[in-house]
Amino acid sequence: MLVAYKIFIDGVYRGKMKRNEMREFEVEMGRHTIYAKMDWHKSNELSIDVNGAIVELEVGSTQEKLGVGTPENDLLRYIFSKHQYLWLREKEHVDAPPGDEIK
Repeated sequence: MLVAYKIFIDGVYRGKMKRNEMREFEVEMGRHTIYAKMDWHKSNELSIDVNGAIVELEVGSTQEKLGVGTPENDLLRYIFSKHQYLWLREKEHVDAPPGDEIK
């Protein structure tokens, strides 16, 4: 199943993203609120301050995050967890240990 998440920035639909897809959305500098939707599910809202740097975010579902469960439990979670099925977060970056920099 190819899932497409609808991305909203400041309440305005800006486009779709598929699972593991990278997309770029240009915004003005300042504070913005972002969330994702899929069917009737909505992710948490994330407020970010854009100051000219690139901000990377990730979106996914609890089903992907947990990676466990039976098809029946996954279906029940999908149907009844309207505001808990999707998540949105700032992507974590792991810094290379000293001496391992790419040159």
